[in-house]
Amino acid sequence: MNVTGKFKARLIAVLLLVVLIAGIRYLASGNAEASLSGERTFSFDSFTMGTLLSVKVRSTDKDQARRLADVAREEVARLHRVFDPKDPDSELSRLNGARGSAEPVALSEDMAAVLAAAMRVHTVSGGAFEPALGDVSRLWGFSEERRRDHPPDSAEISTLLGASCLSREIKISPDGRSVSLGACTGRLDLGAIVKGYAADRAVQVLRRAGARNALIDLGGEIGVLGVGSDGVSWRVGVQHPRKRDCHLGALSLHEGLSVATSGDYERFFIDSGVRYHHILDPLTGWPSRSGVVSVTVVTEYGLEADAMSTSAFILGPEKGFALLESEKCEGLMIYVGDSRTEDGKLLWKATSGFSRYLPQPDLEGLPLP
Repeated sequence: MNVTGKFKARLIAVLLLVVLIAGIRYLASGNAEASLSGERTFSFDSFTMGTLLSVKVRSTDKDQARRLADVAREEVARLHRVFDPKDPDSELSRLNGARGSAEPVALSEDMAAVLAAAMRVHTVSGGAFEPALGDVSRLWGFSEERRRDHPPDSAEISTLLGASCLSREIKISPDGRSVSLGACTGRLDLGAIVKGYAADRAVQVLRRAGARNALIDLGGEIGVLGVGSDGVSWRVGVQHPRKRDCHLGALSLHEGLSVATSGDYERFFIDSGVRYHHILDPLTGWPSRSGVVSVTVVTEYGLEADAMSTSAFILGPEKGFALLESEKCEGLMIYVGDSRTEDGKLLWKATSGFSRYLPQPDLEGLPLP
């Protein structure tokens, strides 16, 4: 097989894997294509921000749907160039390079919005959401092409945490347009919030471009416009955290809502029977052992849903649930009764308003359609 063929095969394999592990996925409602209005649902998939971007547009014209999808995909690609930690020319990389600078660093509108939201969630979560854990995240390598199959040495983790004050020396200016990063500030890694923001922005540009009914799914961070094929809402399934080919139930989402799921099944490896996943506890530098296996959050903005699902996961069934309620986010939390083993009986709890979107999860699992 030539190099191009190998690349295509690898990309197809990656896309299939992402489809399988995405926390939330679109489900057909009745006829997934045609409707009484003559509209059809056209789906356009691509790979960006290390995950699958799926843009679904309802239209009577496939070419028009493709043009609209391209608008959304171009916006996500633009944001990837801003927030890509692996690109030395990205704004995020430049910020990391400016740690310890005596002069404040100017922020773009996008970076200012995301960094301000990240720091707010950091505060309300009591530090569970940590935007400056990038050095430790790099050590674990969950976002690297060649991932670990064994945990790093505990001494390495302790050394990195001991040398960093994480986000305690991040000072955003009163007008929000610049930031000062102390010398001991950890490496910024906004991966737990930026996909939600990108989904928000994609919905916004679609609306401005004239789309009436559309859905954005960026690796499980979802935003919607208008309605799906049933003429009432968009229906998306919540991935079962322990049964890859099943979902917990279908959320009914209307315009103005965003949803995100954080789970220990998204990026992980198992070593000596222990699951090591990518959601790291800032206090320890190790994968969270809160007993939670997935959190789904529904709220107005994707960047908030993204960050809150991560925070609640780390805080656990009691404190995490309390955070969702205090921040008026609707959420579903799946956790094990005995947090010492991942094979314990699954339990669930949901905020009172979550039943508007999903009355009750099916922990036995519903087969994917």
